[in-house]
Amino acid sequence: MFFAGLVFAAELAGTLTGADGEGIAGATVLAYDSRFQYGYATTRNGGEWSIVGLPTDQYRLRFLPPNADPHGDRFYGGEWDACASEAVALGEEEVRSGVDQALTVGATVFGRVVDLAGVPVPDLRVTAYGAEPRVSLIARDATTDADGSFVITGLDAELSGSAFYVFVQGEGWPEQYLGQTYSEFDSERGSFAAGSETDVGELALLDGIRVSGVISGPDGPVPSGSVFVYATQQVLAATIGEDGSYSADGLPPGDVVAWAQSPGLATTYYPDADRPGGVLSVPNEGDDATIDLSLPAESTLTLNFTGEGDLSEASVLVYNDTYSVGRGDGLTDDGSVTIFGMYPGDFYLYVYGEDGGFTSGFILDEEGERRVFSVSGATSYTLPLQLGARLTGTITGDSGEPVYGASVSVTETTGEERRWTATTDRDGRYEVLGVDKTTVTIAVSYYWYCPTDRGWAPMWYDASRSAAAAGVLLVDNGDDFADLDIELPADNDHDAMGDAWERENGLDTSRDDASEDPDLDGYTNAEEWQLGSDPTDEAVAGECGGEGCGDGAGLLGVGAGLGAALAVRRRGAGPHTRRNHAA
Repeated sequence: MFFAGLVFAAELAGTLTGADGEGIAGATVLAYDSRFQYGYATTRNGGEWSIVGLPTDQYRLRFLPPNADPHGDRFYGGEWDACASEAVALGEEEVRSGVDQALTVGATVFGRVVDLAGVPVPDLRVTAYGAEPRVSLIARDATTDADGSFVITGLDAELSGSAFYVFVQGEGWPEQYLGQTYSEFDSERGSFAAGSETDVGELALLDGIRVSGVISGPDGPVPSGSVFVYATQQVLAATIGEDGSYSADGLPPGDVVAWAQSPGLATTYYPDADRPGGVLSVPNEGDDATIDLSLPAESTLTLNFTGEGDLSEASVLVYNDTYSVGRGDGLTDDGSVTIFGMYPGDFYLYVYGEDGGFTSGFILDEEGERRVFSVSGATSYTLPLQLGARLTGTITGDSGEPVYGASVSVTETTGEERRWTATTDRDGRYEVLGVDKTTVTIAVSYYWYCPTDRGWAPMWYDASRSAAAAGVLLVDNGDDFADLDIELPADNDHDAMGDAWERENGLDTSRDDASEDPDLDGYTNAEEWQLGSDPTDEAVAGECGGEGCGDGAGLLGVGAGLGAALAVRRRGAGPHTRRNHAA
């Protein structure tokens, strides 16, 4: 539950009923907020439900009956999708009751699963899920009984019928679809209608293939561990028995890859290698194949990191010299980590440190190249973990309210153009950690999910409307930049232009008119917005007297002469910044 651990006082409550007017028990009610984070509740015996402790926001509700219930899923108001449903606004400490919903009966699908000899197959899971946009969120399943029979109920379909895939999976059988195929694309689709019952007949399963063998170590068969076998986009995990044997039964025919791991031994790939490379072709249904693997004694790599801060928030990934195998783990409280199951060899090391405020990236040598870590037997290294810069601030709308769920992107202006990101909380606050020594710009954008959602136009630090005019921040390791606040203009027609600016200049705030050019000066409304010029007056289209002005040459990709003629005013750069001028 997204809101767990947070203290809020608002509440939503209602009753969920079926087509007969009776309450539906055991259903899940999901309340999605404006950023599609959610709270949930389970309906009681009479269909009553309540979700408590919700933050102030608007909520779209989805009702999911139990799997065996005949009623279909719906959003509030009986809608098929979230954006079409009514958003319920909830104020601080408000208790909103009477949010009731009645569901209609969905489609029922039944059939029988047998093997190629006609023998019933019990304990398989049969799933029907939507094969077209209207029912893309719909899925129900059932388990075959001793007679191989199954009944799937509550598929929310059109009265005229909707297309569904039928998918079968279970131990000892390859995952497959209606029509005796392993491919969703090639499968038969069932057309099922709300309120109707459809018999899909007998589903005769393909046998697939079986792969088995013996896993050995330096002292003979190994008594424990796991073998992973891959074929045609499916993977099975098999347990190694005390005699070293394993069996993976129920994969599609095709090229097979296998690898094994066991405590104290090196993870080994077919055919007895430290990385994938060989495949065994098993092309026919019903084939049995043998793959034996021999695992040598493992080498281990212990890394001891030093540094200030919570080292346990960092993790590492060790790659072999061709980057075909990577293995990793998180650091312990004392900053150490041991990677097991390795072959001797040369490796590269990537550190993920941002969650703990440390820099991330491959460990480099003195020449700036990726450092090679040689491993043989029990090998250890001690390395410093570099604390990165911390950037914090608040994102607000132009009416002063915090913007929840905005995306903050800190992007390097040179070199690899690395990027660090964060999302604002309900107070509009953001925190970007682990920024390496470099120069960066800060961009803020807001992605709306539904056409009726509120929106905000993108902005750059500091108060710039385009990347070309953005301020550039000089960042060093360990720096702490606070109050990097950015104000976003409201943009409820979602055209990446501020609504207030549109109203001031006579544009339409009810639709996306960003690509239009009402004054026929060759600059679209979006370009005039970024320049801060008048989109309706050709004579002054090149003048820029508003906030967010930048260099038109860099923004529009025009020559320096025209850029100078536009006479764009540049805002003064603040402390620790320099303006990103175009030529």
